[in-house]
Amino acid sequence: MTPLHPDAAAAPPLPRFAQIEPVGRCNLACRMCTVNHRGDAVAELPLARYLAWLDELPQLEELHLQGLGEPMLHPCFFEMVEIAAARGIRVSANTNLTLLTPERARRCAASGLAQLSVSLDGASAEVYEGVRRGASFAKVLRNLDRLVAARDAAGGRPELRGVMVLMRANLHELPALVRLLHERGVHELLLQRLSSDLEHPGLPARYVPIREVVRAEELAPPDLARAAQVFDRARRLAGELGFVLHLPRLAPPQAPTSTPAGGCRWPSEQLYLSAAGEMLPCCMVATADRASFGPVGEGALTPVWRGDAAQAFRTALASPRPPAVCRSCALYEGRF
Repeated sequence: MTPLHPDAAAAPPLPRFAQIEPVGRCNLACRMCTVNHRGDAVAELPLARYLAWLDELPQLEELHLQGLGEPMLHPCFFEMVEIAAARGIRVSANTNLTLLTPERARRCAASGLAQLSVSLDGASAEVYEGVRRGASFAKVLRNLDRLVAARDAAGGRPELRGVMVLMRANLHELPALVRLLHERGVHELLLQRLSSDLEHPGLPARYVPIREVVRAEELAPPDLARAAQVFDRARRLAGELGFVLHLPRLAPPQAPTSTPAGGCRWPSEQLYLSAAGEMLPCCMVATADRASFGPVGEGALTPVWRGDAAQAFRTALASPRPPAVCRSCALYEGRF
């Protein structure tokens, strides 16, 4: 049983938004992703545990079914969507789109999935395949066309958007990706920075190769002027096309925010559960060997949410000296 913190009565209530990871493995080996380096013993969330978690979250309004792994690897992914949607929960997910068959495209539209984000880190095969190792750009575009056709046939659901991870290697392709998505029937793109520089003390050795990739690909101060020019071109193009473009900050806010935590409320307002059955502080941590509130069995969500590890993490996050894993986080720094 997870021990309760002395201030457990003051812990925030279980949130209305949760992110649950169906699988902890992926069919790709993307350069900037830690999924194939993690040490989780369980790679697939049992459906019975998923159902038990939903039963413990009657207040849930939104559910994001994705973590580090590719959710369509789970044999019950669409059943998970249907179960949550039938409870009135707005369900979203991310996918690398490499596993989309015609039948899966149909189920994306028929299952009650509200939004699906498609990872596209380039507008050319050379750039995209250099990031998403093991993927075929031509195949992903074919699958995107399938998905758009299924959405249109179903009356516009799920909502579709592209997601691009911003790196030195793909920065120049941002305007071309806006145009490519627009031409194929997707009219929204979310551009994200790399989530963490992984420079914090105590980083498990298995993540050192990913840290080297981040060091090589994260935009540095000398890159920012060029990035601002590319952003301006992409922004103008999006305006001409009626395209929705979400751009990150290129640098942290100049002035300190009003709270020591930089405004980060993830561990108090959102819930992250891994396929291995761990409650993590947030989606940016992503792996239990970096930080965890503890393992969660059936009927244990509230005790872990209110337990010692969770309360101590929240207390530190609200202080001038946050947990080490937060200090290198793009979200905490205000530049994600």
